[in-house]
Amino acid sequence: MPEDDLSVVLTNVAADARPATRAKIANSTETRAFLDVGLLLLCDDLLDHRGPDLMDDHDAGTRLFAGLSQARLIERAEHEDAHRDHPRMLTVGMFRDRWRYKSRYTEDLIAYLMRPALVEHAIHDVTEAARGLPEDLPFGELVRRLVDRVMTVTLNDQLWSLRTVVWVALPNHPLVQTFLKAQHEQWIAYWTATYERLACRFGLQLRPEYTWHDVAEVFHAAAEGARLRARVTGSAAALSSGDNVLVGAVHMLVPGLFLNPEVATRRP
Repeated sequence: MPEDDLSVVLTNVAADARPATRAKIANSTETRAFLDVGLLLLCDDLLDHRGPDLMDDHDAGTRLFAGLSQARLIERAEHEDAHRDHPRMLTVGMFRDRWRYKSRYTEDLIAYLMRPALVEHAIHDVTEAARGLPEDLPFGELVRRLVDRVMTVTLNDQLWSLRTVVWVALPNHPLVQTFLKAQHEQWIAYWTATYERLACRFGLQLRPEYTWHDVAEVFHAAAEGARLRARVTGSAAALSSGDNVLVGAVHMLVPGLFLNPEVATRRP
């Protein structure tokens, strides 16, 4: 997929420049590199952190953006560049040309982490996996494979985990609220169309008191809970039948949402 336009995502980079210049700087390789390195440092600090060094009198423990100094960004970029064929050669001067203050950088870093393009990539991944499934799969097996893919796309993605940390830590931050709302709407729109298409494929008839949007909201809420639980405990919850808890939830909800749930046991 093509890279997204960061000039509509970042609001602080080169804030004093003319619009055309600002857009060019926002989408430059160096700007994206500074933000990618910042995310790497946040992963180090927030996902791989094992707690404070109790032998160090100066270690105050984890603070959300405390470790994002210019010097540390450059150091981590140099470490990453050592493994690249084409080093990016980031400098403090480049950083200051883009962000006058660290607070402006961290605001753009939040926007970069929460941007809609990351959800679009995940949706694209799930869509491609769904297209590769055989047309004659029975309903139960189709659900199982889609659930496996959706769980894999998110649980193996460090940025998904990092987004979770940020929205839990900063639930009232305007950027976090704005981007989370957009992400939710992206997923719901995708699942609404997907569930309607799959139901038609199997001949499932939706109960008149519900809409396809309702179905998407219910299943998406179940999926979010299953992902968070799996991230916290290290594995997806399973029912006594051995099924993934999300697969089980789908089967349990089908009779309440559809008039003819028995057709789900037939082949399409």
